[in-house]
Amino acid sequence: MTERLKKGYLQWRCRRGTKELDVVLNRFLDAKYDSLADDDLQNFDELLNAQDTILWYWLSGQEIPNDSSIQELITKINFKEQ
Repeated sequence: MTERLKKGYLQWRCRRGTKELDVVLNRFLDAKYDSLADDDLQNFDELLNAQDTILWYWLSGQEIPNDSSIQELITKINFKEQ
């Protein structure tokens, strides 16, 4: 059984080279951490391995990740609750 990734660790990994990415990623993590499954947290950690440019393209819809689990996570990040 894998230990649940800690929020502080993921917050530290969300520190990127651009303010826009910092804001988007940290807002998502703050809002959804408690409701995310362990697999989603693992995918989020994997997502954070992407280069900033590629990550921004994914989040802005300019490109689509090849990995379906990362695609699903991008959809969750971009979903706006009203």
